[in-house]
Amino acid sequence: MVYRVILADDHPVVLKGLTLALAKDGLATVVAEAQSPDELLELLATTPCDALITDFSMPAPGRDGLALLREVRRAYPALPVMVITTLANPALYREIIGTGVLGLIGKSADTREIPEALVEILSNHVYLGASVRELIGAPPGEPLGKSGTLADLSPRELKILRLFAAGNSVTDIARATGRGLSTISQQKSNAMRKLRLETDAEIFEYIERLQL
Repeated sequence: MVYRVILADDHPVVLKGLTLALAKDGLATVVAEAQSPDELLELLATTPCDALITDFSMPAPGRDGLALLREVRRAYPALPVMVITTLANPALYREIIGTGVLGLIGKSADTREIPEALVEILSNHVYLGASVRELIGAPPGEPLGKSGTLADLSPRELKILRLFAAGNSVTDIARATGRGLSTISQQKSNAMRKLRLETDAEIFEYIERLQL
């Protein structure tokens, strides 16, 4: 059987590479290509397919990333979806998988992972690329744990991350909230540990992508 796949990415060279990887051994044929979220949603409404392979970040403020994945899941709950991304953020990886995505691969991965991943998601199995598993600490063959997402944070921890990502220092947050510096510092550390984030840059990226 030759599977019908829709591709979505705003870089033509990536679309070409994915098409070539899928065509190997006659596994799949690309029935449509989209370069924006709006174009993708239009294609899904008019073009029958067996699976969707999409970039995470395409230019469309307020409608890319997690918002797009949730919209696709609501409209097409049975459609197997694979995300290919340049992101390297363990907390965002878990949020992506939490939308119901079955496949998640880094763009730097070996293209041989693409057809292997497609076969797995079409069988309703989760496929995580090698670089993804390494970053989130999920050994091959073992299921991904459910912890490490926004839902694990307390309201105070989330508030602190939002204030920090907005450009406030720990000292600024302590003054603004009327809490001790050590308390704020500990709550920030606790939030990072729960999300498995190691750097401040990862906090900024996480909060920005979640559009919190």
